[in-house]
Amino acid sequence: MFARSFRIAAAVALVLLLASCTLLHGRSIDRPLVYFVRNVTVMADARIPLDLIDSVDRRVSAAIAATRAPAGAERVVLLVKIDRLGFGEGARRRLAQAKFTVTATSVETGEPVAQGSFTVNSPTDDPRWARQALAEEIAARIRFSFSLTTPRIRKPMPVRSISTRLVSDPPPVIVPNTPAMPPRAAAVQPKLEPQKPLVVTAPAVTAPPAPKEMAAPPVAETVQPPRPAAPAQPARRAADVAAGTPVEQGASGTIRLRPDCDPAVTPDCPAAP
Repeated sequence: MFARSFRIAAAVALVLLLASCTLLHGRSIDRPLVYFVRNVTVMADARIPLDLIDSVDRRVSAAIAATRAPAGAERVVLLVKIDRLGFGEGARRRLAQAKFTVTATSVETGEPVAQGSFTVNSPTDDPRWARQALAEEIAARIRFSFSLTTPRIRKPMPVRSISTRLVSDPPPVIVPNTPAMPPRAAAVQPKLEPQKPLVVTAPAVTAPPAPKEMAAPPVAETVQPPRPAAPAQPARRAADVAAGTPVEQGASGTIRLRPDCDPAVTPDCPAAP
């Protein structure tokens, strides 16, 4: 009975001690607080990777620089201490988990004005992005707790790598910018007397000359050589025409076998070779 009472008393004393520590170190962070945050420091022991510490510090510092100073807010500095780095439980056993403590200290008095402990989990288990995603979760929780502005991500414009200049071409000659010449003072022109307007008359439009007809090309006359005259061949008599000959009875005609003469008609015509 005495041992049970002693355990209950020890538990009550421990709860009171924790409550007193909380009151001494400022109020807990259970809702967004409004402070004029001037700086942040992230610290951890040797078991925490340095790139995680640097990523959290860079993200929170960018949020502080992007936040407009609230009017009349107390100036504080933040101390972020990463206590433990491990894995979650249950369905989150494959996700990285971090437990950290944030303490806001007043710049004027040097006393802590707010303190809170948080636990965040990485949204991915990909080893390439898990650590950066965990750093973003830690920074997001700090931004929410102290009403900091999320910095905008500026996307750099890609550098043009396509050029129409060939590799074998000589390098271009860069001429430095010459300073602009000072404007010259306008020369004072003498005042001229008004002149009469000049009337310009349009020239008379003349009709174009009629097109000339082209002459026909000259045609050379060709002289054909005279054909040799064939010797006259007398017609055969009707009595000499018999049946079966080229000339039937009762008709008259001549048949020439050669263009010049016929040996059947002209005795002196040479025979064909």
